[in-house]
Amino acid sequence: MKGRSRRLLSLSSHLEMHANEATFLPTKNQAGQEENMTSVAPLPLGESSGPGLHPHRDVSTNHSNVVVFDQTIDVDEDVTDFFDTRFASREDLVKIKTTLQQQTEIGSGLSQKLEESKAKTAQVLKQAQRTSNSALDSLQKLESSALDLEEQIENSEAFASGKNKRDQRSLVEELSDLQSRVLALEDAKRYILTISRAQKLISESQELLQSSAEQALVPYNSLARLSSNVKESLGGSNTKLEGFLNASVGGLLNEFKTNLSKKFQASLDVIGWPKPIPQISAVPDDKQDDFEYSFKEMLLLQEPAYGPLDRSGEKPFPPLLTTELMVAPLILRFRYHFEGKRPTNRLDKPEWYLTHILEVIKDHTPFLEEYVQGIVQGTEYKEYDVKNDFIRLLLAAVERKIRLSVPEMLLSPEALSHAIHETLRFDKTLRENELYLPPGQTAEWQGTVQVYLDNREWLKTWLRVEKEFAVARYTQIMEDADAWQPAYEDMGEKEYIIPTKSAEKLMDLLEIITDRYRPLPILEHRTFLLDIQLDLLIAYHHHIRGLVDQYESLTYSFVRVMPGAASAEELNTMGIDGLRNLCQWLCSVEYISSTLKDWGDDVFFLELHQEIVERSHRVSNPLHSENEDSEDEDAPKRRLDENGTIFDEPVKAFDQLSKRIQELIVRNITKEVFASIKPYVSLRSWPQIEFSAPENNGRQPQSPLQTFPEHHIFSQHDNDDVSPELYQPLTILTHALEFLATALPTKPFTMLYKLTAQEMQDFFWQKIIMKNSFSELGGLQFARDFQIGLLGAGRRWIKKPENYHRKLRDASVLLSLQSAKVNSPAMASYDGQERDESRGKKNVGDRPVYVKRTLAQIMAVLFDEDLGEEVVKGRLEEIGVMYLGISEAKDVIRRRVECWR
Repeated sequence: MKGRSRRLLSLSSHLEMHANEATFLPTKNQAGQEENMTSVAPLPLGESSGPGLHPHRDVSTNHSNVVVFDQTIDVDEDVTDFFDTRFASREDLVKIKTTLQQQTEIGSGLSQKLEESKAKTAQVLKQAQRTSNSALDSLQKLESSALDLEEQIENSEAFASGKNKRDQRSLVEELSDLQSRVLALEDAKRYILTISRAQKLISESQELLQSSAEQALVPYNSLARLSSNVKESLGGSNTKLEGFLNASVGGLLNEFKTNLSKKFQASLDVIGWPKPIPQISAVPDDKQDDFEYSFKEMLLLQEPAYGPLDRSGEKPFPPLLTTELMVAPLILRFRYHFEGKRPTNRLDKPEWYLTHILEVIKDHTPFLEEYVQGIVQGTEYKEYDVKNDFIRLLLAAVERKIRLSVPEMLLSPEALSHAIHETLRFDKTLRENELYLPPGQTAEWQGTVQVYLDNREWLKTWLRVEKEFAVARYTQIMEDADAWQPAYEDMGEKEYIIPTKSAEKLMDLLEIITDRYRPLPILEHRTFLLDIQLDLLIAYHHHIRGLVDQYESLTYSFVRVMPGAASAEELNTMGIDGLRNLCQWLCSVEYISSTLKDWGDDVFFLELHQEIVERSHRVSNPLHSENEDSEDEDAPKRRLDENGTIFDEPVKAFDQLSKRIQELIVRNITKEVFASIKPYVSLRSWPQIEFSAPENNGRQPQSPLQTFPEHHIFSQHDNDDVSPELYQPLTILTHALEFLATALPTKPFTMLYKLTAQEMQDFFWQKIIMKNSFSELGGLQFARDFQIGLLGAGRRWIKKPENYHRKLRDASVLLSLQSAKVNSPAMASYDGQERDESRGKKNVGDRPVYVKRTLAQIMAVLFDEDLGEEVVKGRLEEIGVMYLGISEAKDVIRRRVECWR
């Protein structure tokens, strides 16, 4: 091994000595043929170098000899032979000038060839020198490798012999190292081959681009695949090679874009773009053909630029390259007008640039839909809606304008609120009028307003402004002097509530807030504005509840400074003035409740409710407001029923308040009626009233329930029929009912009449019937008071008021039964055919006619323990007692002085 090293060292020294020596090599001309050049034989190794490599004259003699390749040529002898051959006689001397001229030209040509040969020889020598230097470097590396290998062999021998145990490496490590080197060499080889292939593909693609873009894409695609597969093919991390290939792909693609963009832009200029083109027929056919060809050619770069089209619907399609070029001048014009120092760029007029975009869309829609869309349909990108792609690129300019404007708007929150409102309207127009949805997107478009909402600082500023505006407007509504006046005059229709001005304005305000957040795409943003609405509803609920509390404390307080004295405020709670206040509050509450019920069934609020319910499964408090009063039991709560609506809790709270106001209205009416009815309650003449034969002409008086017209309305002209003590209470009741009928629609009025009738019935039952005894005439008088007085007071507005006083009606029938001591027709028994014919009631016209029975007959039935309950009920129904139970009927009968049971 040491001998080999020495030989390598000797060879290296010889190469160093002759590094500048080279051999003339045959070169090829352009036709590929070798040219024979004068060559110099290489000197043997070890001999000195010198001028023998070049043609020269022999300086050691005086002869004109030339040495070429170590051969001596006698020039004089050659010249003599030339002249002897050409000029053999004197006559040949005539041709000497011609021959001289020819030889001169031949000499010139040889001189030129000599110069060319020298130049080529110099190049060959340089190349030979570089080759020699490279060979020398390789030899030196081989020498170093040989020394390393010799050292390794010595170490191996030492390892085998047990020497140098401390420095020895395991055989496995050595083999692993050698394997790594081999793999590195293979990677380097592939590295160089990859670069070579990439350069070839680039050149081929560039050359084909001049003739056919479609053909030029074939080598481009091969280059792109090579770039994407380089890591897998070479293994490991080849960041420099990857960077080179990626840059090559990108650069080649940009070259494609530049080339095809110029062609497409030229076709756009020819047809007059970006001016609106309402009629494509106005464009010549050849220009249309050029446009279509360049359009389709430009689309060849769509996949190389953006990759394969993702048709899953999870994300929008990338913009078409053609649309980008078409929109570019429009965006430039937009920026000129709305981003510079032009008068059109005003912070307080965002609607100007939004309207401009809508007008641009409108102007170019015919050309895009009627012509360009047809071209796209003939390509592989037929899923694209060109108009929506056009809009999307225009919206990029709008979003950029918004981002530039907001920092200044933060100094003027009102301008920010106005801008967001206008942007919401803009988004709504795009959705509803232009049916805009980004191409390829299946989810709902969130709108350009999302630029504002995605920034937490901007969003908080806007929501704060909205809340401040809502609160200020609410305060203005409630402080208005006409807050509780009717919003409009009665139009004669009693089916709908006439709200107060405060209630109507409040709901208008809530509707404005709804319009603000209805287009918002994010639940969090919508629920915040919904919270504002709920806060205002709670505030209004609290305000009315406070008024009701104050009214109740003034009207029904147990302690007064002076018994019997009433303050001015208390006087406003009495009579018609008190009813007026209560009706105003009731109309406000009922209007809000009915409106919220209608809103709850709206599709928007149903969907919002569903989203909140779904969120509530993940979040403990999906609806939150910092103004929420958790200790207020009567306030609308923020809990949502999965099967309800979003306004269920507010509706429930207002319905409860409405019920409370209705109770106060009834208490207001009955309090005054009961206060004036005390003389009637104090009557003790019911059992002493007897018949006067002359006055009655010997005829048995009949119950007014059977004789008095049902539609009779009470008036003071009925003083001969109704007890005088009942005049004032009935007048108060009639006036109260008249006011309620004027102030309220039919439904709530009917409900209030029902509640009032229930209170009156209970009062008459407890204070009159159950506290007194009645003779037959006393019972008849009570029946007349009931039928003509009490029922007559409500007959003007209620068709059948007796249906709301059923107990009193049945009681008046029993109290007015004919007494047995009077000369009344004999009614023998309840058996036989007569009983069968008389059972049940008969109708005469619209009025029922009942069987006449005496007090004794009814008593016999009621107190007959052998008769079943159904039989007794049947006998009572025959005389018109339809609703009293048997025990209650016995209690009433016992109030007759003739009853012995």
